Amino acid sequence: MVLVAGFDLVARQWVTEAAAADSTSFAAAPSLDGTLTFDAESLAANAHDQGNIVFRTPCAVLRPGSVRDIRKMVAFCSDHGIEVAPAGAHHAMFGQPLVSGGLVIETRSLNTVHSIGTDGADVDAGVLWKDLIEAAYEQGLTPASITSYTSTTVGGTLSMGGIGMMSSYQVGAQVDHAQRLQVVTGEGHQKWCSDTQNSDLFEAALAGLGQCGVITRATLDLVPAKQSARTYRIGYADIPTFFQDIRVLANRGEFDSLGSIPQPGTAQPLTLWATVFHNTGEVPDASHLLRGLSPVADTAAFEDYGYLDYISLVTDMYDAFAANLDWDAKVKPWSDLFLPDGAVEEYVEAMFASLTPEDLGPTGFGLIFPMLRSSYGRPLLRLPSGASGPWVWLVSVLTDSARSGPDPDFASRMMDRNYRFYQDAAAVGGVRYPHGACAFTEADWQAHYGSMWTRFVSWKNEYDPNGILTPGPGIF
Repeated sequence: MVLVAGFDLVARQWVTEAAAADSTSFAAAPSLDGTLTFDAESLAANAHDQGNIVFRTPCAVLRPGSVRDIRKMVAFCSDHGIEVAPAGAHHAMFGQPLVSGGLVIETRSLNTVHSIGTDGADVDAGVLWKDLIEAAYEQGLTPASITSYTSTTVGGTLSMGGIGMMSSYQVGAQVDHAQRLQVVTGEGHQKWCSDTQNSDLFEAALAGLGQCGVITRATLDLVPAKQSARTYRIGYADIPTFFQDIRVLANRGEFDSLGSIPQPGTAQPLTLWATVFHNTGEVPDASHLLRGLSPVADTAAFEDYGYLDYISLVTDMYDAFAANLDWDAKVKPWSDLFLPDGAVEEYVEAMFASLTPEDLGPTGFGLIFPMLRSSYGRPLLRLPSGASGPWVWLVSVLTDSARSGPDPDFASRMMDRNYRFYQDAAAVGGVRYPHGACAFTEADWQAHYGSMWTRFVSWKNEYDPNGILTPGPGIF
């Protein structure tokens, strides 16, 4: 491992101790509990994310041994105009955690679960959700909101928003269940924040795409966990009937999870997954739960899981892809959009009609699920207006390339497609979930944040006045 001694202010590069001896423009790096390195392997590992679309090579990588390390290095970088990006599990798809020529902070080295109880979980930002879920379950608890893929970090999903189909569609995003955060601002100031303490920083950090601070620790809501899950699956040959039935179930609120993993182009392009959590000895009553649906619901099959097995279904699937299909090296130009209640059916019908086999790829698929609009409250997680109905719908096309390795032509075609998808959604009041691959202009970002844009700009100026934090999204 090659360790960094400091930064050459003229050459604008990190230098070793040996090189520093000959430098007249050298700024010594702070003493650290962890390591600051710029060996080729570490730089290469932080030059791309899971999307394999955007490639930016940092000049150094911090593996913090403490939050103090993050505070010291962010302050150092702010003083010298060096860009900084925190990186968790690298599950972003479009270069969000990447930085060219700057510093990447690998947050995974801070991964302590400090406490778990009925009043919440206190965890480092580098903790993986799957580890928190397992630790909480041992005490009969679970996070209130869970992403579909759980090998992501707490800090990463709180910066993005944190949504998923596997947990309740009625409880909001993960950012809606953060009680308190520890954040290092763009000048290297460490602050605790909540709804009642440094509340502007709290709102700026939650779903703020890392623009105003590095989340280093969080206290999160936990709720009682059930022991089992029963998932009913119903295949639909037509889109209107699917939406008719899923709306009935959503409005009744008796299921814990609702959604579909569509397979466009097949005889049954939409399959409804309806899951109810229950304890041992409690047998779900299908005739009651599925009452009043279309006749196709009479063919519903079900599958039983332990709670943890159910929550890890998507994670296990992707882990199998990574182990057997070189999935980590595939190009993933994903599209993630929120559609308003009144426009989703027409949008899905038009989108499905346009999809080709290339639009999904051998390991790609879609996602459609409802979210109760009133349960989402964080201002930087942008959602459609609730004027057209109580539900907001996630509509995703999770495209994976057929071949492994970079494929700029394929990525470019799919990103153009994603922008068309976005424009069509925006025309009917839709909003992008900024996880996938969709290049935004400055005007697009301003439209995205809408009434929050002026406040977001002011927060950026206050908490990151030198503009060094998380340049990947290209917002400012």
